[in-house]
Amino acid sequence: MDYVQTVLARIAATKFDEALAPGGLLSELDAHRDFVAGQPGSRGMSVTRSANPEGDVLVVVETRWATNNALADYSASEPNAASIVNQHKNVLTSDGVQVHRMQSDQTTTGAAPSRVYDRMALALFVPVGVLAFALLIIYGLSRVYLTLPSEWATPLAAGIALGILGISWYFASHPAVPRWQIIGVFVVALGTLGVAGTAAAVYDNRHAEVKKVAAPTPAAAGTPSGNPLIEMADFEFLNASGAKNPTYDITAGTAITFDIKNTGQSVHNVHVSNASGAYAEAICTAKSTDPCSKPASVSGSGTGTIVLNLAAGTYKYRCDFHPTQMDGTIVVK
Repeated sequence: MDYVQTVLARIAATKFDEALAPGGLLSELDAHRDFVAGQPGSRGMSVTRSANPEGDVLVVVETRWATNNALADYSASEPNAASIVNQHKNVLTSDGVQVHRMQSDQTTTGAAPSRVYDRMALALFVPVGVLAFALLIIYGLSRVYLTLPSEWATPLAAGIALGILGISWYFASHPAVPRWQIIGVFVVALGTLGVAGTAAAVYDNRHAEVKKVAAPTPAAAGTPSGNPLIEMADFEFLNASGAKNPTYDITAGTAITFDIKNTGQSVHNVHVSNASGAYAEAICTAKSTDPCSKPASVSGSGTGTIVLNLAAGTYKYRCDFHPTQMDGTIVVK
């Protein structure tokens, strides 16, 4: 059974050319077919008119729906066939516009596939699609947040949350949202997340040259080594007292081993400059001549060491992966 809305109107003979013109009644009704086709439960729209060579022209607009609720939703929102016709009363006769809601015992061609599709979309496609979309968002955003500095990640997360609320409000307040808008939101969201997540993954891979290096041998099981500590949190160095990007004072001409501990989730390292504060190498590698941490990159929760035997002077140290955020000073006397 189909649920049918029929709109009847009569175009004045002297206004027929105006109704046919771009932006006129008949051209708008013709463009409205695509909108109707994208609505839930739609079974199509037809526009017929009398073939009188002269005189007024009777126009019949018929939309068909799988359920009474689908027809009610369409009738209660705009644009619909009746609202479009009423906007062009200047080309109609004084008879007015008639709108009828009827039932048809004979369904249109393809009714059964439409019903199967509606049931499958609600019972399977929608939940699975929403779950997959949510997982992609979580994965993509997590890669981006872990790569960004904390002072950027928080505003970005707030902006994304407001954007999601805004889109949800728009869909909730517009029951007859065109299908192309829904598809457009998914395409833009997935495309943006795909590009951002890929860029974050490439950044992490490029800055993690040495992933598997033998861990330093501890001084004794359960016994502190007694060496000074350089702790690397996310985007800052810390000493044993918790001071951020601290200054270390050491003795000239003496080999001193620092224990390195990465308590963050990003990849870091320790790279020491020469006495003039310049770095001979842009980034530490396993074969670096600059004083560098061993390993040359320490992943999240990883450990390492760096041995310094420097002449008197003032030196800088930094993380090559976050040089503007993680840097400090070493004073050798």
